[in-house]
Amino acid sequence: MLTVEEARQRMLETIGVLPTETRGILDCLGTILAEDLYASENIPPFNNSAMDGFAVIAADVSNASKARPVELSVVEMIQAGYAPATRIQQGSAARIMTGAMMPEGADAVVMKEVTELEGDKVSIFEDVEKDENVRFTGESVKHGDLVMPKGKLIRPQEIAMLASLNRSEIQVYKRPKVAVVSTGDELTPLGEPLTAGKIRDSNRYGICAQVAEAGCDPIDMGIARDNEAETEEKFREALAGADALITSGGVSVGEFDVVKAVLSRLGEINFWRVAMKPGKPQAYGIADGKPIFGLPGNPVSSLVVFELFVRPALLKMAGHSELLRPTFKAVLEENISNRDGRVSFMRSIITSRDGKYYAKTTGPQGSGILHSLVLANGFIVVPAGATIAAGEEVEAQFMG
Repeated sequence: MLTVEEARQRMLETIGVLPTETRGILDCLGTILAEDLYASENIPPFNNSAMDGFAVIAADVSNASKARPVELSVVEMIQAGYAPATRIQQGSAARIMTGAMMPEGADAVVMKEVTELEGDKVSIFEDVEKDENVRFTGESVKHGDLVMPKGKLIRPQEIAMLASLNRSEIQVYKRPKVAVVSTGDELTPLGEPLTAGKIRDSNRYGICAQVAEAGCDPIDMGIARDNEAETEEKFREALAGADALITSGGVSVGEFDVVKAVLSRLGEINFWRVAMKPGKPQAYGIADGKPIFGLPGNPVSSLVVFELFVRPALLKMAGHSELLRPTFKAVLEENISNRDGRVSFMRSIITSRDGKYYAKTTGPQGSGILHSLVLANGFIVVPAGATIAAGEEVEAQFMG
């Protein structure tokens, strides 16, 4: 059997990055920037006030206090969005709003709360340092600065910055379109009654959600029955409209061979046995230049294999450089034992207390117990044959 690391490395070595495309910035959330982005203008574009108050010459109010206020003549009120009309001279001030352009001559802003305005006179009850409460031209970004390098993940704050830089469109890596197919005569669609021997098709919905959580676009292709011609037709249709295909079911040793036969005809497919629990049987390969991921049919196995293998592959396709979730040490809160010859990814509840992480399992860990994942917020990694006592540390990671 392959180790998790060996199987993942073999897979990732064959995964390419998708081409780039131009998108409007409101359609870029979660994508990866495909160009170096330089500032074409300063942010902010002019010196402006950081608060409501009075623009002054700092030296004029250097001795101001409640006991000995300084009185200045108010020569102008400056609103945000308008240019000042008057230069501030010694003994004068301008009433100014947050974000409004600083008038010439002024070098500080006294906040409104320490002043009292009467007519065209303002009393200042507190001194202020030169440059205090002033935002300067280019303070955030200067013209010509590299603001975002190629490979940057576009989050809401990046979109706000793009708008600040007057960029309505950017080059990003394409978001992968991923077709998802469940296989098996035993599967019953939502809304239909269960008959003898049938189960609900949960994998397809969970996998589609995982695809979306990874920042990709899922394409729900429904259920492929245990019929070679129908299954092949559905798989080929899926590949024609997607950048990748994920199937669930039909990759275990001894199962009805429809999925294996069809996948083998589509392209170069490897059927792997990976030394992990859950999720030992898997399939991976390339057809028409597109990756195909064959996941186990057990619901926990399919979701875990996606997390450890498919998610990194999709992230690479989308242009990400960080492909794996971070791992960390957690203190075990119970005695656990892994008598299997495979590394076990146990579903766990991970909490943080006093600067440390603590972990306990969600209970029974069978690959058909989907509720073990519902209760979990992460995994702990238990080596093959290991027995670990409460209080010892284990490797852990959060999951989506």
